[in-house]
Amino acid sequence: MQPNGYNVAVCNAEMEEQCKMAIIIDDFGGFERDGVEEMLSIDAPLTCAVMPFVENTNADYQEALAHNHEVILHMPMESHVNLPLAWYGPTFIRNYDSVDDAKLKLDACLSQVPLAKGVNIHIGSGVCRNEKLMEGIIGHLSSKGLFFCDSRTHIGTKCQEAALACHQPYLGRDVFLEPHGMKSYANACRFLLEGANIAKQKGYSVAIGHVGKEGGVQTARAIKDTLPQIEALGVKIVPLSEIYSQIQSQVV
Repeated sequence: MQPNGYNVAVCNAEMEEQCKMAIIIDDFGGFERDGVEEMLSIDAPLTCAVMPFVENTNADYQEALAHNHEVILHMPMESHVNLPLAWYGPTFIRNYDSVDDAKLKLDACLSQVPLAKGVNIHIGSGVCRNEKLMEGIIGHLSSKGLFFCDSRTHIGTKCQEAALACHQPYLGRDVFLEPHGMKSYANACRFLLEGANIAKQKGYSVAIGHVGKEGGVQTARAIKDTLPQIEALGVKIVPLSEIYSQIQSQVV
């Protein structure tokens, strides 16, 4: 049993079919279009995280579904430092919001992506450290049958504690494909394979990449080119909801 309260299914030769990796692609919906078309055309079930109430929210949401990708809400949440308000979009959860206010904002944003299976964090390095607020957010999503994935945008995140308090599986990002803004084809390939090896160790993993200036075409090309290597390792790319379902029964 791992410290987070979940059994780890180590993928050995007899268990390779259990090794799963989800690739979340953040920042769909925004005005930065680098890599959007290339990402959507990838022949693997990506999990597309769509920002609400921005220029291309509906177009990207519809296109992701049309290409048989899973959609989640990329929910803007406040940082622990002052950032330009434009970075969040028109609706975001603030560090000082009440749980009730956060629920109202979540519901409004979810209405933009009605077939979303869950939610992850856009920015959010402040909100993710507010355990009480995160507990309210995760509990509210659970009541709607939706999962939450911690993008782990701050080392002090309290999302794991909040998930456990809500008796929900904890899903968290294992690797960024462009860590610390270092986007490149080589970096994305490297961290995709690192994610696959993490899946071999614990049974599943979650990688996050980006469209737009954070990743774009280089990340899309890396995913497409690395898929055969990931498959050769015995790791299957799946929608994030499939991993959530797999670990849901392991909540202590």
